[in-house]
This record gives sequence, structure tokens and C-alpha cells, in this order.
Amino acid sequence: MGTPLTASVATVVFGALGVWFAGRVVTGRDVPDRVSNLLHLAMTGSMIAMPWPWAVPALPQVVVFSAGAFWYAGAALFRPSADARLGVGHGAHGHLAGLWYHAAMMLAMVWMAVAMVPAVADGTGGMAGMAHAAPTVGGTGMTGDAPWALALSIALGAGFAGAAVWLAGLLIQEAAGAARRLEVADLAASTVMAAGMSFALLVLMT
Repeated sequence: MGTPLTASVATVVFGALGVWFAGRVVTGRDVPDRVSNLLHLAMTGSMIAMPWPWAVPALPQVVVFSAGAFWYAGAALFRPSADARLGVGHGAHGHLAGLWYHAAMMLAMVWMAVAMVPAVADGTGGMAGMAHAAPTVGGTGMTGDAPWALALSIALGAGFAGAAVWLAGLLIQEAAGAARRLEVADLAASTVMAAGMSFALLVLMT
């Protein structure tokens, strides 16, 4: 995935995010908030390892992040008022956009895990290899190398680039308003996470 330089950049960015989310797991307001931050901590761990030979096997990632997507979607569908605080930014507390955005981010993590599975001889992804996929920097022969898969990664990367811009706008509004420092910091972390996801999809995976 990418070059040693780009892989190192991803490691530093997601490493810093991992420290933040680890702290938020401990200091979370309630159980849903801690679960949400724990899922984000798992994301950073996967993203740190993904470009390197010691990447996390794909199958556990698919299970964890699929469950995370269902959890966020369930919150949006069945607990929209109670769990809207899991959304991004103080201004999104009364809306569902943040919950659905996080569900989409979990599904993007599932895609990245699947795209890292070594392709079989006929050029398609081999699900049987999911538990043993361990791509390296600059490695080839991944499922994500297929033209349609590259197109999907580019589309997702562009989407997260747009999300980063949207979140940056919310961040500016909150930083200039009456939001608490913790809310501003959470939103800043979400902004960097979106930018990091875009970087991973557009630079590392293409």
C-alpha cells in the first residue's frame, strides 16, 4: 500500500488519533459514547497496521466493523434522539447525519479490509484468504487492484475528502461559538479521521 513515506505518514496520523480515542474511551460520558470511541480506536489500530507486513487479518476487521455499522445504523433508526449525541459536532446533535456518516465509515473499513485480500488466479477476491491477508508496502495482487475496486476506492476517498471539508466547516463554527473545548477537540479528531480515511483510500490504495 503506497510507498514507505506515505505509509509512515498514515502511521503517524492514525497513531495520534489512536492516542486521542484511547483517552476518550476512558473519559467517555456514557456507555454508547465509550463504545463509539472504542470503535474509532479499533479503526486507528487497523489503519496503522494496514500498510505494513504486520497488518491485521481481514476477517476480524470485517466482523468488528460490520457490527459497528449495524450499531450506528440501529442508533439512527431506533434511538435517534437518545444517540444523536454520537454524531459529529455539537451542531449535529439534533440530526441523524452524524450517525449515518459513522455507519458509512465503518462500512468503508470493511471495504478496505476486503480489498486487501490477495486475489485468486482468476482475478477475483478470494474470501478464503481473508484470515491470512498481510499486504506489504508497495505490494500487489490485492483484490483492490481490480479496476472496479480501484474505482470504488477512489469514490469513497472523494467522499471522505468532502466529509473532511464539511467537518472542517463545523469545526470552525464550533471553535468560534460557545461549544466546550472537549466538543471542539472531538470534532477536530473527526475532521482529521475523515482526512486520514481519504488519504488512505486515494493515496495508499490507488
